[in-house]
Amino acid sequence: MAEQYLGSCVSIDCGQVLGYFQGQVYKVDTSNQTISLKDVWKNGVKSTIHDITLCAKDIVNLSIISPAKNEKPKKNDFSQRCRTESPRNKNNAHPRDSPLKFLSYPSPSPHSLINPETPSKNRKTKGRLGKDDVCFGTDVNMEKDFDFETNLALFDKKAVMGEIQSGRTQGPVNFGCKPVLNFRHDENVLESLPPTYRQIHLPCPSSKEFLTDSGLIVPSASPSLRGSLSETMNNLGISVERRSESIARAVAEVSLHLLGGPHRLTPKNSHQKPVVVAFCGSHPEAAGVVCAARHLATLGVTTIVYLQGLTVPSFMVKEIELYKLTGQSIINDKTKLPKNAVDLILACLIPPTFSGGEIPKMNGIIEWANGKRAPIMAIDQPPSSVFSKLPWLQIKCSLSADLPLAYGEGDGKLYLYSLSTPRKVFQTMGIDYDSPFGSKFVITLNES
Repeated sequence: MAEQYLGSCVSIDCGQVLGYFQGQVYKVDTSNQTISLKDVWKNGVKSTIHDITLCAKDIVNLSIISPAKNEKPKKNDFSQRCRTESPRNKNNAHPRDSPLKFLSYPSPSPHSLINPETPSKNRKTKGRLGKDDVCFGTDVNMEKDFDFETNLALFDKKAVMGEIQSGRTQGPVNFGCKPVLNFRHDENVLESLPPTYRQIHLPCPSSKEFLTDSGLIVPSASPSLRGSLSETMNNLGISVERRSESIARAVAEVSLHLLGGPHRLTPKNSHQKPVVVAFCGSHPEAAGVVCAARHLATLGVTTIVYLQGLTVPSFMVKEIELYKLTGQSIINDKTKLPKNAVDLILACLIPPTFSGGEIPKMNGIIEWANGKRAPIMAIDQPPSSVFSKLPWLQIKCSLSADLPLAYGEGDGKLYLYSLSTPRKVFQTMGIDYDSPFGSKFVITLNES
């Protein structure tokens, strides 16, 4: 019975390992359970082997392409029929290896060629082949050339390049889509209200305005407004002693930065401790500078406090007593100022409420300070423009509390420090004040 299939063109699926074979049957051995093919095609490609013999145990599926004829088919006709696309080629083979597509198989069962007892996997592969046909069953004509010129004409290069150069797009260009914005790690992705950069409003117009590093506007206060603010704080219980600690903390923080910080104050540099000289007047802000000298002395800095007046105000007595506990020197004679080099000079000689007039004679200490190469830091002193007709200090930086005065170029770099003043104190003065300090106690102010 097997002889009737001699000369038939068949397609044999031998699984993932052996592959897919097509050819003409020229021998069927039922005793050894083998079938032999000639003019063999493997996975849609003409094989270099003229004939091949396959065992029944290796065959997964067998289909007849065309039955045997009395006349021997021509080689070219058989090659044309065998050049078909198998289900395996739909998954793995390259489209160039399978130019034609096999659409259907004849119905005769392959089990008539071999012993019926041979196990078959048709039921297992039926579902898989059906899914492959649905997914890869579209007939695509790969012989037609792609028209590059027509498709390139659809691309408007000038419009795309103009949009990119104009900066309207950020990141990948997605035509027809909303441009993707790039955010920093500290920016909010969700939309929020626009920031308000003017958070401080004074009852009277200011003569000058400054900007913080974050862009907030800080107006300058007049000397009279600063004096009224200090008086209001005293009336509400924020005494000079409480303010002195806030002033001392800010002054010590900036002083340590100017002295070199951790690069200078180390055990390896204990033989060359930095030297700081503090000039103090007899006003409340000067008490904070004495307190700052005490903080620096406890950190290993050599400090010298120079008192300008002969009498000590009551609010400075306690600070001086605490400073003496450090063992550092306190003088009121300019001849006892150090003749050697110093590292930093703190100046708090004139109160911030001073707006002009006579000042105590201090030509000796001004000449001494300007003669040193040490930087001079002014703490809550009037702007240098007030002393334009008098010899004055060559200031490198200035510190001011809460609301700065109208400082200029002669006052060096400007720092603003917080006295931790409650909002109600400002409201009593008619000032709308939102803290510009953020997470810091000392911030930098820039010219607006």
